This record gives sequence, C-alpha cells and structure tokens, in this order.
Amino acid sequence: MQKSQRKLIAVGDVHGQFEGLVNILRKAGLIDPEHNWCGGHNRLVQIGDILDRGPFSLKVDALLDKLQAQAPASGGEVIRLVGNHELEIMMENYLISEFQREEAIQIRGKLIGQVLAGHLKAAYAYKGFLFTHAGVTKKLYRVFSLQLDDANASNLAILINLIFKESIKHSFFKHPIFNISVSRRGPDRFGGIFWEDLDDLISSYPKGSPVWQVLGHTPVETMVIDRVMNMIAIDVGMHRKLQYLEINDHGIPEIITVAG
Repeated sequence: MQKSQRKLIAVGDVHGQFEGLVNILRKAGLIDPEHNWCGGHNRLVQIGDILDRGPFSLKVDALLDKLQAQAPASGGEVIRLVGNHELEIMMENYLISEFQREEAIQIRGKLIGQVLAGHLKAAYAYKGFLFTHAGVTKKLYRVFSLQLDDANASNLAILINLIFKESIKHSFFKHPIFNISVSRRGPDRFGGIFWEDLDDLISSYPKGSPVWQVLGHTPVETMVIDRVMNMIAIDVGMHRKLQYLEINDHGIPEIITVAG
C-alpha cells in the first residue's frame, strides 16, 4: 500500500475559539470526533495567539497539548508558535492579558517550561516557507543575514529559535525580534516577529520578501497567496471565518475555507 503524501496544515490566531479550531482540524482530517489525533504523518502549525479575547483559551491550550503529545506516535507533528499574547505573559506584562494576575502567573510558568522544552517555538520552516507570528521585516532580515551564510527559511528558523529560547531562558528581551513598532505604540519604526502589523511588514519590502512568509497577528478579510510580496497572511479572525492553509508535499500552498 502506497503511503499518502505528507501535508502541512497552518492555522491562524485562535484567541479562545475552541469550536472554530475543532471544526478546522476535523475538516483537515487531523482529529477524530473525540478530538484525538488521526492525522497520521501530517503536520499542524498553529501560528500563535491562542490566548485572550475568546471564551475558551485554556481549552484550546489543552487540546493542542494533547495533540502535540499524540501526533508523533503516527509520524505526525504539531508545531506551536508563540504570539504576542503569549509573549507578553512570559515577559510579565500581565495588563495585556484577560487573565487574573494569579492565573496569568501560572500560565507564564507553563509557557516558559514549554519554550525551554522545545514545545513552543518562535519560528518554523517547511518547504521553503518561513512561519512566524507577525513576520520578518526587511530590516530584521538584514540583521539575520549578517549571521548566516545563506538566509533561507530553514536557517532563519533555526537562528530565530536559538535567539528566542536563550532570551526566554535569561529573561532578556533586547533583541530586535522583540521590537514593538510605532503603529503599536512602540519606539521602533518596524516591529519584530511578534508585534509587526501587516501594512508595515509589506512596506518594508519594496520588491517582496526574499523568502516566502506565512504569518498571523494582523486580521485580514480572507487569506490570499500574495505572489508579489511572497507572503500569506492567515489570521482571518476565527470568531467570524474559518480558513486554513494547506501546503502539500511538493510545497504548493492552497487556501481551504470551512463551511459555517
């Protein structure tokens, strides 16, 4: 029996929308009716920001924890990225969170433990696509290029994750990946990979990103595969629309809409 081709499913910001996430994962063939992994050797990438705004943040977190533990038994993988809502809790900026302080402190400990164990990452690469929560600006790409012989998606993801993990380990957040742009009331013209708005990200690249990027953070009306900018924005607001990105084994992206 020929083994089916592997695919990657990328899901945007969840923000506590448990049923929306479940509907997407069922449609993508990654979970069964009991919410257990049935995705075989396929991969799931969640782009970050599972917390706040929606009613079931912790339920979403528990589901992704379970799936991340189950998937490897059948050769699958669940990759969880950190969004700005998770990051701010890890940085002890609890005012951004909707959780009470004591609960936020407990969540912070869990998140840090997951980062140090490698279960939460800042970046991921697959078939030439670079996944981060809010995208890598041209300015930041140039910073990374100074440290890499070849600034391709895989090398960028490795470097970003190394920087991120060490920063979390030492509670040191001065690297440009943590910048907050002026459009988000920060001090920097362009933000880092957690806080950059899509319009600023696009304007930083006069001729398009040198690597294909998949990102969330900035809500968009619908997913579009932008072949001029080499970007796919996948945060469509799960409370109002259900879409996901599928990338097949040949590296070809496709946008899937889930019927309401």
